[in-house]
Amino acid sequence: GLNPDMSKNLDIFKTKDSEVIRVKEDEGKMEVSLDTSQYRPDELNVSIDNGVVTVEGKHEEKAEDGSKMVSRVFSRKYTLPAGAKAEDVVSNLSSDGVLVITAPKKNLAIK
Repeated sequence: GLNPDMSKNLDIFKTKDSEVIRVKEDEGKMEVSLDTSQYRPDELNVSIDNGVVTVEGKHEEKAEDGSKMVSRVFSRKYTLPAGAKAEDVVSNLSSDGVLVITAPKKNLAIK
């Protein structure tokens, strides 16, 4: 069977979702808020492919003595709600480094 210690480690890994602040979904839209304050705007990339939003960040810096590179990378994938269109997805970066991705749902009642 599975080593019980192994599965404990996996749990720790799963819950270490520090970038995600919240995912909010209602009838009108899905909204994902991510803390990207560790990253500059040009280090962030939001792409959409086949109804999946991918958010990636990559940050690299050298130590002052040039000895080592510090690099931070994150990648998150979110499936768009049914009826949401890729071209309607909006991402906004606030001044305090929170990236908000909004995917409006198509409400058929509203023409």
